[in-house]
Amino acid sequence: MKPLTEALIENSKSAMISCVELHNKPKFSYRYEIATFLAINAWELLLKAYINENHPEVKLIRKDGTTKPFEECVRFVSSQKGKNFRATEENLNKIYEYRNNIIHFYKDPIDELLYFLLHKNVLAYNEFLKENFNIDLSEETNLYLLPIGFKPFSSPIDFLSSKSNLKESSYAVNQFVESIITSTKKLNKEGIEEAIFTSFNVAVLNENRIRNADIIVGITKDKSEAQVVVNKVIAGEISISPDAKTKVQIEEDSLFKTLYVLSYSDVVTKCREIYSDFKQNAKFNRIMASIKGNLRYHKKRYLDTQKNTGVGKDWYSQAIFEELNKHYKLKQKAPNN
Repeated sequence: MKPLTEALIENSKSAMISCVELHNKPKFSYRYEIATFLAINAWELLLKAYINENHPEVKLIRKDGTTKPFEECVRFVSSQKGKNFRATEENLNKIYEYRNNIIHFYKDPIDELLYFLLHKNVLAYNEFLKENFNIDLSEETNLYLLPIGFKPFSSPIDFLSSKSNLKESSYAVNQFVESIITSTKKLNKEGIEEAIFTSFNVAVLNENRIRNADIIVGITKDKSEAQVVVNKVIAGEISISPDAKTKVQIEEDSLFKTLYVLSYSDVVTKCREIYSDFKQNAKFNRIMASIKGNLRYHKKRYLDTQKNTGVGKDWYSQAIFEELNKHYKLKQKAPNN
């Protein structure tokens, strides 16, 4: 590693560690003013370290003694990294926008929104550090940005969908939320599902992954505009007339008439017909257990469809055989005479 690269990384790490430490203090004035400043500083140094190490043709220090601006560094690294960096790029842009306009946000409590953005930012920072410099801050520091506090935790979608419709919200907050929607739609159009912030299920160990389609529907509540988000797996391609105000509603009953049409015994029967090495044994049970809950292949139908309670029955889509094909050999078709 070049000496300048190493120095930039060490200073960057110090800035990000300070960001996490200060953010996690139970009582700390100017929490997000300082945390976002440190996060942007940490990223600027890290991106310059990446450019210095991998792209010596790019001049970081100009003739007038100034260095390459943060926004230019973000755009350049994104151009090199492509889609894998796009969600991080949009996340950085939102935090940078807040940092540059802090004074406009003092009227409104948007700490929750900033938390969601900053948490994703810290995780993305560590991933970038690991991927490009083989340094894992989680091993060095044991620091966590935990979703714990003295108020109930919420989802960014819940926060944004209500905040964006409050009449008393300031112009600055509404513009900020609109910019998040714009960034999210942009990523969605590019086919990038990774969101620009994180969410959590309280009392659940796993992080809840939010997709951009979820965010768009959760935030925008304009009923005059059709917001159609369809799981590619469930519906494939749907053509909708551009004429105007379109509503789409999929009843659960229709899913079990058109998509989830195979019972467990149907799947077993077809497996015996199409696979030469199929056996209904422990291997098969493991495969079937692994796909449960994956809407591409499986959905349970409950007696009480509102509460999802009562005795349920497992139903499967035809797509399940795409997965089973990975584990079993298809029978050879007899040649035509």
